Amino acid sequence: MADLTALLEREASAEIDAILSEARERASEIVAQAERESEALVTTRQRGAEAQREATLVRAQSAAQLQASALTLRAQHEAVESVFEAAGERLAALAGDPKAYEPVLTSLLEEAAAALGADAVSEVEVAKRDVRLANKIAKAEGLTAQVVAGPVSGGVRVTSGRGSSVENTLGVRLEALRGELASSVAQLLFDDGDDAEA
Repeated sequence: MADLTALLEREASAEIDAILSEARERASEIVAQAERESEALVTTRQRGAEAQREATLVRAQSAAQLQASALTLRAQHEAVESVFEAAGERLAALAGDPKAYEPVLTSLLEEAAAALGADAVSEVEVAKRDVRLANKIAKAEGLTAQVVAGPVSGGVRVTSGRGSSVENTLGVRLEALRGELASSVAQLLFDDGDDAEA
């Protein structure tokens, strides 16, 4: 009987060892599977976070480039405007120098009278300070029109007896050329020499 008990204990012990071994193996597989799934989840989340970080970086770079472009355009616009402002000041100074201004006013009056038709000109309007000079020029040009002071600066406005008029002033001409000159001025101000190297 003692032999039977020992035999049963050995068989039970072997059965228990086999069950424990199988349980440990199964537990090992479960842990390994959980670790793989955990690593896959971590990798997926890292990729997602990296993609999100990249997208955020691209958006930030795009926003920064747009802002830089806007600031550059504004600076260029202000620089071009300051050139036109300086040109306007120089033209105003020219109008204040009778000796230098006389040939300019002569050309402006000739062009305006020609555009309206010299025989049709009944009145020449100039700035108050230019009335004497305009009378002199009108007589030299053979115009019999009356010269009057008016709200005209740096040039003339000629009017016909029928009411049509032509204004020919330095300011009007500068404004008329602004669109054409603005790109040339910007190119002169901001050309970085790439064209010269090409």
